[in-house]
Amino acid sequence: MEKKAWNNGPFGDIEGALRELFESRGYVRYRMSKFEEYDLYAKNRSFITGEAILTFTDTDGRLMALKPDVTLSVIRNTVPGTSLKKVYYSESVYRAKDASSGFSEIPQAGLECIGELNLYSVCEVISMAAQALEEMSRVYVLDLSHMALLSGVLEDMDVPAGCREELLRLAEEKNAHELRALAQRNGLSPEDIRLLEKLIRLRAPLRDGVRQLSALPLGNNAAGALTELARLARVLGAREGIFLDLSLRADPRYYNGVVMRGYLPGVPTAVLSGGRYDGLMRRLHRESGAMGFAVYLNLLQRLPSGGTRPDADVLVIDAGADPLELADYTRELRGGGLRVRVDRAVPEGFTFGRLVTFDREGGHES
Repeated sequence: MEKKAWNNGPFGDIEGALRELFESRGYVRYRMSKFEEYDLYAKNRSFITGEAILTFTDTDGRLMALKPDVTLSVIRNTVPGTSLKKVYYSESVYRAKDASSGFSEIPQAGLECIGELNLYSVCEVISMAAQALEEMSRVYVLDLSHMALLSGVLEDMDVPAGCREELLRLAEEKNAHELRALAQRNGLSPEDIRLLEKLIRLRAPLRDGVRQLSALPLGNNAAGALTELARLARVLGAREGIFLDLSLRADPRYYNGVVMRGYLPGVPTAVLSGGRYDGLMRRLHRESGAMGFAVYLNLLQRLPSGGTRPDADVLVIDAGADPLELADYTRELRGGGLRVRVDRAVPEGFTFGRLVTFDREGGHES
């Protein structure tokens, strides 16, 4: 049976799989109103993808916004405590790329881990990001980087602050030619330029990438980032699909530490993004750490057919079976973690992994 794209129609199947994943790690559902006070987003507009925010005046005179972001709401409503706050969400946000374009409803699912993060906490979030991608496609790429590594190298090279930001932008574009020219104009040595070129070209499975970094003269300011990446690689192991790519970066006003983006075949942009955002916590007057990611469900419409989950793991055709025997049989399948549908015939357009015909003699796999 040919498998259809998992995301045809509503995103219920994907959201259900992600919900099971998040809840398997003890994350609790976070629900928010479609409307939030505008002031929260106005003060952190640059954190939100896109600039336009849809606003209206409530009956009590407050200026409200049709929610453009979930993370800001989670942080504002998180009460500090000794334990980690682990929440997940499945919400729609409303954004426009700019003032001239129309607003779009963007369905998202994701999670936030807030509190005193340690190595395990960070690895757990990264691992769950990889698992979320794996739920959507057997083939995926999760790129990781560390905000302090390349910026630390530039700091050791004594690059002026203005030039440093431009070099980081060129590194993100992997524009080695312009990066080399700018570095030469600002007096960087040939050795420093060669190091920068190696760093922006480095892309390898996480453990191999860390080994390559360890052989390079990174300097003191990047040492902490390298140590953290090495510890992450040791805990995460050789998990297929996780890569180190130092060209990846995010807004340093909000993000620090590990940042990540996830990609699926056939989708030209990242379907998952996230990282550690202690900087955003400080801007909202919170002293703890935080890390999370979001899956952009609207982009999954671009997934090609194949490589995604069928509608059911097992389709059982009831061909006059004894009801008690059929109930016992399907209960056993579901107890093994399989998704099972019982029907009298194969539904049109329905996809499945196995087909079983169950009659008075028992089950017969087709």
